[in-house]
Amino acid sequence: MVEEWVVLGPHEYMSERADLEELERRVYELIVREGRLPLSKIWRLVPCHLWELDAVLKRLRDKGLVIEEQ
Repeated sequence: MVEEWVVLGPHEYMSERADLEELERRVYELIVREGRLPLSKIWRLVPCHLWELDAVLKRLRDKGLVIEEQ
């Protein structure tokens, strides 16, 4: 017999959205204060969705405020 799960809806925190302007400011301040940081550490320190962090880092790159490397 195959078990089937029922999706009740998203977790409450998944429906929350960050203000990208505020998030951009917080991420930039964190990078200025801490210096070189991996994406995973930024994500743990700043409460947001990964896609929001990706969007904010792209905005900061486009403004020439951050540099990324592998």
